[in-house]
Amino acid sequence: MHGAILKGEAFSGQIMQPHDERYSPAISGNLPSQNSQAPIIQTQQFTGVAPAGHTYVMPDVTPLSHPPDDLQLIRVSKPWKIYGRMLGTVIVATFIAQLIFMVPFGLAIGDPTMSICGGVCAAPFVFLLTFMRRPKLVHLQRAVQDDMGSNVHRLPMGGSLQTPTKTRFSHHIVRDDSLLDTPPSRNAWILFAGLLVITTSLTILYFTSEAGEIVAILLFIIIGIPAWLLGFSIPVIAWWSWCTRRLGLHTRQREAESWLVAGMLSAIPALTINSMIFPIIAGAFFSDAIVEMLLPVVSAPFGEEICKGLFVLAFVRSIDSPKRGFQIGFTVGLGFAMLENLIYILSSTFGGPIAFTFTALIRGIGSIPGHAFWTGLTGAGLGWYMMEKNGNTNKYIQTPEKMIEPTTESPLEWKLLDPKSGEFVGETQDDEAIIAPATELLGEFRLPLLEPFTEVEKKGGLPVPKHPLIGLCLAISGHAFWNGSLTALELIGTALNLSDTQIFATSLIWSVFLVSGILLLGRGIVYGVISAPTPEN
Repeated sequence: MHGAILKGEAFSGQIMQPHDERYSPAISGNLPSQNSQAPIIQTQQFTGVAPAGHTYVMPDVTPLSHPPDDLQLIRVSKPWKIYGRMLGTVIVATFIAQLIFMVPFGLAIGDPTMSICGGVCAAPFVFLLTFMRRPKLVHLQRAVQDDMGSNVHRLPMGGSLQTPTKTRFSHHIVRDDSLLDTPPSRNAWILFAGLLVITTSLTILYFTSEAGEIVAILLFIIIGIPAWLLGFSIPVIAWWSWCTRRLGLHTRQREAESWLVAGMLSAIPALTINSMIFPIIAGAFFSDAIVEMLLPVVSAPFGEEICKGLFVLAFVRSIDSPKRGFQIGFTVGLGFAMLENLIYILSSTFGGPIAFTFTALIRGIGSIPGHAFWTGLTGAGLGWYMMEKNGNTNKYIQTPEKMIEPTTESPLEWKLLDPKSGEFVGETQDDEAIIAPATELLGEFRLPLLEPFTEVEKKGGLPVPKHPLIGLCLAISGHAFWNGSLTALELIGTALNLSDTQIFATSLIWSVFLVSGILLLGRGIVYGVISAPTPEN
């Protein structure tokens, strides 16, 4: 309240006594400065009932101060809020990637107009992305009980605070370092499964009759945009949540979002390599048909993994262990896959429910974790290298129960509060929250193929690369095998004069094996990362 007149109320503050006719009893809450020409005002401390003819003067605003070291901040958990933020970010990043690509492409073909148009059109999206990623500050205002304090405090942004007991007021500006809050992976997978059930039902309806075909197409047109949005993004959120909860690292939301956005931006140089640099260089030695065949086998694995690895390297100051390096690499890979998935799913949407279902399933279960695990190996190798370089390596392999995270957190401790239960989120490990059905599905069945992997997990998982170049080579090899095997299968089918349907069926069966392989290897990699040594405190 500004310049409020207290009548017959108990208060603690300053009583202003006018001694000049120029003074008006009804004044605002702003006190005149020492250099002003306003009349002198006599004040006195008074507690009790305001005497007649006196006006209460608001106290001065308390200046900003540093927050105490033991301060704990709590934010209500809103796990799906980050999904909307990332959805908007990836759409803006996609426009940036496509428009910026026009700049070097225009120069390569000798069309400066295209380069200028690409740069000019990309500028608003760059500014928009910068605005969306601006640092967020929190204005923290506190009133702590203190017998030497006051009952009324002027708030810095206007208004006032009145407390029943005497309090000491302080306020601080702190950076929003709240914890990463993602929906449980199980919920995201259930939503994704429901989407596939709907599109599969439309596919079945499509083949029933001509009337069913018309109905299926009309229904798919109606749900096309929602299906596209959920199809390319929900699996990424599911894998992101699974990795965060499975590793159990203290992760700030602003940092995790930066890793994801970095993965999206890494698609810009990768797109330039795949669409312009490699075709120009390879075209000087090979025919167009061979160049097109080498694109997914050579250009994509080398160009994409190197670009993603360089963006992981940009966060080297945050990497102090294989575990943290794997988390950053995994998230960067998810960001790249999210932008790439947007384009693939959008293209499949125009092919109807059949193409959409197949593309969303293969990419959501296989390609997305493939990008994440491959780049995670690069990050894990960088993390091990940085840990040894800093001389903080433990001399033994720790078990998950004995691992201790380095104390590099800020003095302010942030926690997430569940608005329904009133409990802190993440204090207890909930199996339903950390299990990803996509990775645990194969573990449900006791097949002979899985027994060796079970033994590997018991022994601490697969070995973790101890150098970033080793991790990068493993990432390139895995990526090249995935793309190369599918390309070779298509070439073999063509050489054997197989029909398009037969080639498609063969590729689908082989894709199932590839997806199963990446899930099994991913389980072993995660167990190996969790069992890797951590820095000593």
